[in-house]
Amino acid sequence: MNKPIGSVRPSAILIPLIFLLCAPGRGQEQPPDPAQAPVLRYEIWADLDEVNKTLRGREDIVWTNRSAEPVGDMVFHLYWNAFKNEASTFLREARAETLWSRGAAPRDGEWGWIDVTSVRLADGPDLTPTMEFLSPDEPANPDDRTVMRVVFPEPVQPGDTVRLHLEFHSKIPRTVARSGYYRNSFFIAQWFPKPGVYEEGRGWNAHEYHQNSEFFADFADFVVHLTVPRDFVVGSSGKQTGIRVDEERGKTTYTCRQSMIHDFAWTAGDRYIKVERDFVADEEVTAEEYERTAELLGLPLEEVKLPNVRMILLFAPEHRKQIDRHFRALRAAIKYYGLWYGPYPYETVTMVDPPFRTGSGGMEYPTLFTAGTRVLPSRDVLSPEGVIVHEYGHAYWYGLVATNEFEEPWLDEGFTTYSTGRVLAVAYGPGAQPVSYNRIPLNSIFRMPKLFDFELNRAAAINIARFDPVTAWSWKFYNTASYGANVYMRAATLLETLERLLGEPTWARIMRTYHMRYRYKHPTTADFIAVVNELAGTDMTWYFEELLFATHDFDYGIASVSSLEKPRRLRGVFDVDGKKEEMTSKRIEALESEAAADPDGPAPKEYITTVVLRRFGEARVRGDARVEVLVRFKDGSTETRFWDGQDRWARLEFVKPVQVDWARVDPQGVWLIDANLANNSRGVDGLRKNVVRLMIRFFYNVQCVLQSLSAWS
Repeated sequence: MNKPIGSVRPSAILIPLIFLLCAPGRGQEQPPDPAQAPVLRYEIWADLDEVNKTLRGREDIVWTNRSAEPVGDMVFHLYWNAFKNEASTFLREARAETLWSRGAAPRDGEWGWIDVTSVRLADGPDLTPTMEFLSPDEPANPDDRTVMRVVFPEPVQPGDTVRLHLEFHSKIPRTVARSGYYRNSFFIAQWFPKPGVYEEGRGWNAHEYHQNSEFFADFADFVVHLTVPRDFVVGSSGKQTGIRVDEERGKTTYTCRQSMIHDFAWTAGDRYIKVERDFVADEEVTAEEYERTAELLGLPLEEVKLPNVRMILLFAPEHRKQIDRHFRALRAAIKYYGLWYGPYPYETVTMVDPPFRTGSGGMEYPTLFTAGTRVLPSRDVLSPEGVIVHEYGHAYWYGLVATNEFEEPWLDEGFTTYSTGRVLAVAYGPGAQPVSYNRIPLNSIFRMPKLFDFELNRAAAINIARFDPVTAWSWKFYNTASYGANVYMRAATLLETLERLLGEPTWARIMRTYHMRYRYKHPTTADFIAVVNELAGTDMTWYFEELLFATHDFDYGIASVSSLEKPRRLRGVFDVDGKKEEMTSKRIEALESEAAADPDGPAPKEYITTVVLRRFGEARVRGDARVEVLVRFKDGSTETRFWDGQDRWARLEFVKPVQVDWARVDPQGVWLIDANLANNSRGVDGLRKNVVRLMIRFFYNVQCVLQSLSAWS
């Protein structure tokens, strides 16, 4: 299956990358702040032709100019034109990307496209003659048709509203990325003409559809009417509020509504089975959990209480035995995301076991997401659980905090990957990596070690820094592997490291504050850094400069450890009582013999222990941060020192009546992003110990490579 990088749980692609790259209640929607009222309102009518695999649609758009400048045009995304021909930016980039043969275009007769046949203002003027296609990105591609512009007869003044009526005709693609059909199963996403985001002083933010990019849009109120064959089951964003049957045509029209979301996706097919259950907060969260959460976050108890949520599952009949696994994972996600980051504000969430061969698995949309499973799942592998927790998590970092995924994908994918690992760890513990042959799971035969997500994320994070900064724009990464490992795994590892550095109470309040402060907004990396600095009480900008914006490896280690006996006497000429006396080897030998004959015995031996620290990587700790060094001696005693880590090396010396056993940097495991843990500790017989560690690390990584490659077979 040709899945986009965003369509799989990160651990499923983790090791191949390393290998290749070495609070409202139910029925009470949260009322938006007037300042946050959506700038857009949609009403869309779509009629599915299941035989010819087409859509015919009408769309009314109401847009308010919230900027302080007149706006003379509107720019739309027409995403399905990425699948119209091989000249599109998406397929050009896919053709150049050889990783896992991702460059495959649709076969003959299976192309997808969207034609806007009419655009006019609600009061009559026809804008269709002004339509033109734009190529806003570099390198320019005048053949791309995924960004369209229309010009208004007169600019829309600040505070004014414009109403447009569009008509469009689309051919549903036979699955390239995220949308498609297989027989009578359809998953429909990025399917309607969608305005970009108007940014004051910059104009319309509307990039072409790139292979690695996802999406960016304004919050809106949606009313959508979906007309499908009468025997089809429909799942969609929002809540179904009306059903009308047309017996003559054999069609059913479903009306769906949702306020304050920035996209709308749906699925329809004749094989779906629909099951609905409720997340009942009082049954899922104990009073003690509420109290602990409120205390940790420093919030009133009422602010951490969760609402009930209607959970809807659409699944394939062959996966019937996995219904409970799906709902258990979704309940855990609703609970922990809600407690940690803020209550889920919508009435419903729809979980889709995606239609076979539609390429739609593991993707997120407001109030709806797709998971993905197999007929024979493994008990020890957290699948579909990992995908469910991850894709639901996008409801927070993509859905509610609507960052620009074209330009700052790490703010969604990295935060979601980090949060997924936390939820899975609390709800399930570690999981095994999948082992399969011809899609048949073999984990019951091969018992593989169980690992936490943060361990898997780290394995990719430490091997990718030299290619690109985490903060690169989505289509400007070295390749798909660099994109995936950076914006998913390295970003998640950097967040995990920051949590360990700042401590749980501070970090919990940072994440909660960032999420709730920027709900229904479009925050940037600078906004997140500002929240970190505010709540940490210190300037952590250096952390982001060193590890997100730069391509620096972080690697502190122990270069050498030694203990040498301290001589009791030293040779040479010394001033004694105003005279110069020479201490010779012969005299020292005589004095030592006398000391040995003393009934009290010689004075205890002392040892000079030397520990040499190294900064192997280019990244440096700065600000108040220090590298902790723990030194253990043969008698079990320890000493702790702290190094500012600025120079390439530092030497520590200890004088003690006992020899050193070993030394270790970062004994608390704070710096999870450290590229080479094998050099973090070293004993006096350091070569042997480090060779053992390196061999263990080597065989572990080989094992993970083979497991992950088998999962993709």
